[in-house]
Amino acid sequence: MSPAIVILSVIAAVLAAYMVIAKSPITSALCLLGVLIMTAAIYGLIGEHLIATIQLVVYAGAIMVLFVFSIMLLNLNNDETDYRKNPLIFFGSIAAGLGLFTLIVLGLKEYFEKHHAQRLLGMFNHETVQKLGGNSKVLAHALFTQFYISFEVISLALLTAVVGAVVLAKRKVD
Repeated sequence: MSPAIVILSVIAAVLAAYMVIAKSPITSALCLLGVLIMTAAIYGLIGEHLIATIQLVVYAGAIMVLFVFSIMLLNLNNDETDYRKNPLIFFGSIAAGLGLFTLIVLGLKEYFEKHHAQRLLGMFNHETVQKLGGNSKVLAHALFTQFYISFEVISLALLTAVVGAVVLAKRKVD
């Protein structure tokens, strides 16, 4: 088993434990989101890219909706949500996020170098798809090789829309 998978599993277990003991529903929702992202990263590192994508889109996306509704429906005071008062939390979160991103990128780079992933171009007929391992493998390979920039741009656009909705909803509550 890859060391990256072990590290991601430990991070997921710690986040799951903290999700159960956290007092704030926002903290619990964020920990659950972290567990789902770690699970998707593990799927990606073992080569199941379609399942990783579905994990992110369906489950992590649904948790983001839960997070937005928690912010809008719960009356949170400023002391609970103001992370500017404790810069250690802010910079620690940024460092942890960058470290996790680096870990995932290095693991994916190792996977693609190890398996000599080839770029699939053109139309696929039934025989070609069967020879390559089935529809999900062909779709995942095309999505994460040929169309990965488009996929990432769309995900950033959706993330921007969610952040914008949170900002607008927060202004109306205040």
